[in-house]
Amino acid sequence: MRNLSLLFLLTTFILSCQQGPKHPQAELLSQQSPTAMNPMEIVQYADSIEASIGDLDKAVSLIYSSGEKSFHIEKYSINGKPMVIVKQSGNEGISSFTEKYYFKNDSLVLIRQVASSRKSSNDAVKNERVFIRNNVPFKKDLRFAANQQALAKLPFQEYRNTKLPFTNYADSLIVLNDALEGSNTFEMVFDQYIAAEAGSYVLLKSKLPGGYTANVKVNERDPFIDSLEMDPLVFKDTKLSFKWALKNNEAIYVPVPVKVTSAKGLNR
Repeated sequence: MRNLSLLFLLTTFILSCQQGPKHPQAELLSQQSPTAMNPMEIVQYADSIEASIGDLDKAVSLIYSSGEKSFHIEKYSINGKPMVIVKQSGNEGISSFTEKYYFKNDSLVLIRQVASSRKSSNDAVKNERVFIRNNVPFKKDLRFAANQQALAKLPFQEYRNTKLPFTNYADSLIVLNDALEGSNTFEMVFDQYIAAEAGSYVLLKSKLPGGYTANVKVNERDPFIDSLEMDPLVFKDTKLSFKWALKNNEAIYVPVPVKVTSAKGLNR
């Protein structure tokens, strides 16, 4: 119902703009082919997605860790079609990296990257944009500064290379979706449950040796958690099925409703 309402509002908005003065966003929304969009239109289209992101369907991954590095994925869609996929990465407070992949009619049209580091004072923050047509980058630009405030005042500078390096974005998107769905390299199994005054956690590890780990904080118990704590060996190295939500960059366990028995949903 929410998606239908959003589509109705967008349609009404386009029609009203067509009846009155021409609006650049209305032109973007009515434009069918991603290959016809120039860089300015692509940026405006991405901005329109950001402006309505709260009305889109959202899916999130666990927070995967390997050594001091961690990341998670967020996916925003409408009627099952991806609009933007976000990858948030971090390195123990030393650096952070955000990648945003924007889609138009299932075609990747733009990648925005924001990197920040505490190690450098001159170029601590960097923005980069890659414009894509038919899975091939046709323009790339960037800007960098000592802080976010200074960065916002700077224009983007285009790469002057005559030919941009080839990147297999299809493979990158497969990895992002695997992380979101918890499949292949990101298939996680139960390792152990830790209960302590400082916080209780479900600890997960990759099904593959030496892979990623993921922790889920438990703020509220239910029969599912009781089962994990009482009989951890029963669930050791098995794939669990439960819900979580991200809050303050931490995965929080979502309790099973009382009417659902603990035996339901323990294993997929």
